[in-house]
Amino acid sequence: MTTPSEAHPVPNPDNDLLRKALAKAVAGLTGSGRLDVVEVAADGVTSFKIMRDDHGVPRGRRWHTPWSDLAQDREALLRAADVDPDDDTVLVCSSPGSSRADQAFEWLRATRPDAPTLRVDDSIAALVTEVLGADPLTRSYDLVVLRPRTDGTLELATVPLFPVQARPGATTTMTLHCERGGPNGTAFAVVTWQGHDPLLLSVQSAALPPGSYEITAELRRPGRVRFSGLPTLSGDPRGWAELIAEVPARLPSRATGPGHLICAIEVCGAEPKVAERVGRARQVVSTLSNLPGLSVSVVAYGAHSFDRSVKDHRVEVRAWRVDVSTAQSVLDELEERGPITQGYPYHPHAAQLEDMLAAVDRGLAGDPASPVALLTIGDRPPHPPKIDNSRVLPCPSRHDWRAVVAHLEQSRNVVFGAVVDYQVGDKLPRVWQLLGSAALANFDALDIRGLTSGLGLTSDAVPVPFPLIDVE
Repeated sequence: MTTPSEAHPVPNPDNDLLRKALAKAVAGLTGSGRLDVVEVAADGVTSFKIMRDDHGVPRGRRWHTPWSDLAQDREALLRAADVDPDDDTVLVCSSPGSSRADQAFEWLRATRPDAPTLRVDDSIAALVTEVLGADPLTRSYDLVVLRPRTDGTLELATVPLFPVQARPGATTTMTLHCERGGPNGTAFAVVTWQGHDPLLLSVQSAALPPGSYEITAELRRPGRVRFSGLPTLSGDPRGWAELIAEVPARLPSRATGPGHLICAIEVCGAEPKVAERVGRARQVVSTLSNLPGLSVSVVAYGAHSFDRSVKDHRVEVRAWRVDVSTAQSVLDELEERGPITQGYPYHPHAAQLEDMLAAVDRGLAGDPASPVALLTIGDRPPHPPKIDNSRVLPCPSRHDWRAVVAHLEQSRNVVFGAVVDYQVGDKLPRVWQLLGSAALANFDALDIRGLTSGLGLTSDAVPVPFPLIDVE
């Protein structure tokens, strides 16, 4: 049989006062501020030092000193309590009626007469933990996602989970899409913000089948978010830099038709350099040789001569939509021929990139719809459509390379990759940023798998480390 007090426990008013005092003191912590909570108890002195971490989460450390180590000595007591005059302080006596405890409590009060003082009947460790776990957020929490752009490239973004002042128990529900996440699975990474920079709070992951998921995030306590609506998540060892490095340039292609790879190769210049460019094209084509239905085009371009006594060497469409075997034979012939010499001396600081782009656009005009990737292999910039401050002579046909690139991307759905000779840290010219927007590689450090994955023509699935939002 239960007594009335057992059926309806009576709240302890002293504990309620202490809870409110601690909650107020913790709420007042900002920046590098610290809170000292000192408890004088029957078995000694317990000190709690509380501060906020980089995410605004209150963290505390605790240590206990028994009476036997204090020897009723005031200085020993103050050293054990470690009350910093610059810290906020709360003093608690949980052993009222003990002469030793009362004496120690008075010494502490004399040292910090400005500190709130409270007397309770029980140890306060559980109450301190409770207060820290119930603290409202001082920084908003966001979930890291990827947002596909209309051209298929991926943009790193976040979606809000919990705003400032959210309390434990708050929930947020959203629908997200997941692709294959690689060996570590799809990462559910929660960040806070330091100015404009994200700070990684937590990462949990799971191997999820591709598809859409309705996910509920629950704020368990400051610094701890639980996700439901998913298979069991586990801790993920990846750091922020490692996660970001795994983000592909674009969303894996969902196209069902056969792909079309166009290899555009600059064939003017020194013979070893031209042979190297052709060899890089051969490597890419060979890597894709087992891709069902792949067609390959080979386009060679040189440089304008601007010498009226010499006929300009036009862009050569050496093969158009041929099979891999034929394309490899065409590349062999191109390498055997070597650099073009017709039109020499040609312009030393530019190539017919703009004419090549126009030739590709004409070739695609009557082509069936299919995924198209233009891989440009060269070094030189294009000729401008008219005289500008680049000191490069304008294209004789007045082709505007920027306009043609935009047309190929928007009207022909072409994705762009490039292999170019550049040094890490160099400021890459705008033309190569655009022509390598989906996949950019260096002659000396060519990642064939990464290049073909970026072009969307590989049969290998590209891992996507974060969930996707706004996927149609």
